[in-house]
Parts: sequence; structure tokens; C-alpha cells
Amino acid sequence: MSKMPYRSLGLSLVLILAACSSQSGVESTDPANSAPVPQECEAEADSPLAVGSEPDWRQFAQYLPWTDTEGCLVRIDVLAERPGPGHCDWQDSRVMITGDPFGSRYTDSADDVEYVRDPEGVYGNDEFMNGFVESDELPDDATDSGYRQAGRQLWFSASDPDAIFIRSGETVERWPRGEVPGCL
Repeated sequence: MSKMPYRSLGLSLVLILAACSSQSGVESTDPANSAPVPQECEAEADSPLAVGSEPDWRQFAQYLPWTDTEGCLVRIDVLAERPGPGHCDWQDSRVMITGDPFGSRYTDSADDVEYVRDPEGVYGNDEFMNGFVESDELPDDATDSGYRQAGRQLWFSASDPDAIFIRSGETVERWPRGEVPGCL
């Protein structure tokens, strides 16, 4: 049996990987959850998908990658979901940050909106804890944002502008709007 030189083997792997990758992200899936693996897709400069020119914020927290329905990664300054800070013992909460109005880019707390998932009350804020509702129905006027994360869908409702809705299978979670406290 002849051995393939390392250079040829490496080139073969590169060619195979290049042939298997997809610009749209639809063909790539994460075996753990069968959801499309987020891909950087070609997009217009002003698009929510133009991640090549987004701020470098992903390095500062454990942000979950949100995509469009085709598996294209959404800019971090359009939609960002992260856990609460662990050094304040708030890691059991989740925070979703988006621009105001929904889906626009944000730069800081002056032009962003936060939605909070805190069913355990780690922030000590009753509005967060009581505003979180788990059910099996979306509001009648709910609109699909088109954003996805590992099988979850992000929805919003004109009749309930102070919340977002995360649908995962048959479960719908209402995350209330609010500002999480600073953590030192």
C-alpha cells in the first residue's frame, strides 16, 4: 500500500472541505441539533447580515449566533444573545439585545433594547421574573422576525411591544423588555 505525501493529503482535505462548504449555509448542519451552522454570507453593506464589518463584540461574552432562515449569520450589533455575567452569579439568565426599532443596528445603551429571560429571578427584579411567561401559543398578531438560533425562532407582537417571543418546537417563551443592572 502506498502512502500519500502529507502535502497531497492536506491539499485533498482542503479541496474536499471547500467543495462541501456552502455560501448560503443551508447545506451545513450541526450534527448535535440538525440546525444550519451559521455562515458568513455575502451581503450588502447595510444588511443585517454584513458581519464582515460588524464590531468586534463577539469576543467579550458567550454570544449565541443568530441567523436568518437560510443560516446566514446576523450581525452582533443587530441581534445579540448572551448569558448574564457569571461573576455576579447571573449566568442563569439570558439577555437579548437589539436596536431600537427592532432589527436596526445599535451602538450603545442609548439606542439598544434589552429583553430578559430570568424565570429564576437572579436579578431580583420582579418585572423580569413575572414578565417571563412560558406557554404553547404565540400572540394572535405575532410576526416571525426571520431570525433563528439552533431551532429557536424569534417573534414579536405589535400588541405586546414590551416583549419578544422565542419559539422552540411547541414551547413559546415571552421575554420582557427591561434594562439589566450593571455588574461590577
